[in-house]
Amino acid sequence: RIFGEVLREHKADLGELVSVEAGKITQEGLGEVQEMIDICDFAVGLSRQLYGLTIASERPGHHMRETWQPLGVVGVISAFNFPVAVWAWNTTLALVCGNPVIWKPSEKTPLTALACQALFDKALTIF
Repeated sequence: RIFGEVLREHKADLGELVSVEAGKITQEGLGEVQEMIDICDFAVGLSRQLYGLTIASERPGHHMRETWQPLGVVGVISAFNFPVAVWAWNTTLALVCGNPVIWKPSEKTPLTALACQALFDKALTIF
């Protein structure tokens, strides 16, 4: 949630950077940042569904429990043509499920990657 709020504050600047660095028109750059914001909102809603269920068993006196366990480290490799949306899709969902993330951004969009990291760091300080 907090990361989405930080992205909303910096949408214009990040969208412009995506446009310049990836060679997109401004509207596409802004649209990609909006995708990031949307996936943050989706991940917040998803987090409310990550609870275990208790299920009745056919065996008398027994029940079954469903629990969620993080899978482990998630690797994200993003391409230059979608430098932030692909990263956000994978990272937000992995983090909300309790998984750490390693990101290998495109070498063609390094400033966009640094900007995303700075905004994520800002969200972490607010958290």
